[in-house]
Amino acid sequence: MPLLPLLASPALLASSSPEAETARWMVARSDWGYVTTLTDGAPSAAVLSLSDSACSDAACHSGRLFFYIATSVAASQPGASSLADADSGCNASLTLSQAALNRSTGCEAAALDPEDPRCTKLTLSGRLARTQGPATALGRAALFARHPQMRRWPASHGFEVFELRPADVWMIDFYGGGAHIPPEEYYAATPRHNVPPSAASTAATAATTATAAAATAPPPARNRSSASLARWLVYHSGWSSLGTVSVRLGGRPWSNVRSVADGLGANSTGKPVLYLPFPDPSYRDIEAEPRASLSFSQASLAGAAPGRAGGQAPPPPPTCGGVDPEDPTCARLHLSGTLRPMTTKADVESAEAPFCARHPHARWLCEGGAHTGGRYYAIEPTSLVFFDDYGGAAALSVAEYLAASPLGLPAPRPRVAAA
Repeated sequence: MPLLPLLASPALLASSSPEAETARWMVARSDWGYVTTLTDGAPSAAVLSLSDSACSDAACHSGRLFFYIATSVAASQPGASSLADADSGCNASLTLSQAALNRSTGCEAAALDPEDPRCTKLTLSGRLARTQGPATALGRAALFARHPQMRRWPASHGFEVFELRPADVWMIDFYGGGAHIPPEEYYAATPRHNVPPSAASTAATAATTATAAAATAPPPARNRSSASLARWLVYHSGWSSLGTVSVRLGGRPWSNVRSVADGLGANSTGKPVLYLPFPDPSYRDIEAEPRASLSFSQASLAGAAPGRAGGQAPPPPPTCGGVDPEDPTCARLHLSGTLRPMTTKADVESAEAPFCARHPHARWLCEGGAHTGGRYYAIEPTSLVFFDDYGGAAALSVAEYLAASPLGLPAPRPRVAAA
């Protein structure tokens, strides 16, 4: 188990890599992520808010991954079902995307697709368990500082502080494949966003010449059915967390960010399509075990308002109406099932068309895929869990979800990228 320093020593800091610094920057900037575990041998996930520091100063950030989990209702929450009774915790992975960050530091500002290698994606895998001793107070202080709403969460839900201690850190932030960062190097680093020069110049050009493909999704009306809300969330989501059983990690849970598309207009099916390049760890996982999960959060939808004509864009309003991403009223959906490879010409063409419309900054997704080769997949859901209100998961079946339509709900409004 790696050491967990509160503050890294100068000697350790000197040995940190740019990749480790960027990984720490991602953790310091991220408010929430997808946590994937295994339930009956298959991936399942939860949306959890996180924090690694009780203050905003870079020197305060520890890189430690703290969560506030409701143990009394853990059995009803995907990705948390094995936590309620096990003080030793369980194997888990945390997936973070730069696409979830705010307008100035997220990928939308640079006109980068969430699946673009330059849009940083980070997965930390290890043991997720209840904290003990001083770590509990440290974690609670860090969580309450970043997520003040947590102070008011019901005591009856049995919220407790958990910590994920990573044994494997995987990140991709540029072309050339993912980087494996030793945990001790991760903890030793100082948070810093290291952008390769070529990526920085490309991003600056894109930000000033392109219109953002992302869209603002206004909160849907509360009188809509859960089925339509779930379909609305999938239809308007540009990316998802794909949970798999990891070949590389010997059968442990893993997860990765993938861009998705759920048809166009009346062609929406509720079975989103994604693309996996052959070198990607997720491709190897799915080829060995096709059971997977796809997770969606309303917190991932763009929250900024349209720009003012002839002027600067106004400050973005908060996502989810300002509630915490872990709050049940911030809708989230977890689809579990198998990924079906799309191999026929008709299948591939049906996948490429929505990617062309939904992901204009990732043309390879609609033009035959990556230069490395790859394959399109669609999920065939066998179960789902959907939260959109208090009182636990919605009573929603796969059949009801698939029979619903997202088209009657408010459509996201297009927006112009900030200059």
